Amino acid sequence: MEADKGILEMKILVNVISSFVFFVQFISFVLNILNQEEPESTIESLYQYFYITTFLCSLCTVVFFVVTYNFNFKAQQKKVTNCLFLVITILGLYIPILQIFVLNDFVLTSCVLLIFDSYTLLKIMKNLVSKSDYN
Repeated sequence: MEADKGILEMKILVNVISSFVFFVQFISFVLNILNQEEPESTIESLYQYFYITTFLCSLCTVVFFVVTYNFNFKAQQKKVTNCLFLVITILGLYIPILQIFVLNDFVLTSCVLLIFDSYTLLKIMKNLVSKSDYN
């Protein structure tokens, strides 16, 4: 009974942290979008599209983390869903790494995002490897 209470308290704490990280990352996304300059070349324009895409993927990885941490849906066991989650999570890794090593802002949030991304990638890879063993 005590172990169930401890697990429930831990899940609540992790969910509160993940909602805080999502909120801070969303604020960072809005500030970065509003702060962008007019692109001067096609490469700069493509980089801005890539930057926006990776920011959205970074926000999605927080949602994927909450879903994989709290629930176990049948859709999470499918290979196509796991491959889609894998691509989005890998693209989302760009933003916390960029924030920590290049921009030096939102460092704490980015470190937590890296932990969330690592957990999500571990779960995805476990699902993909276990599915390939049976095929």
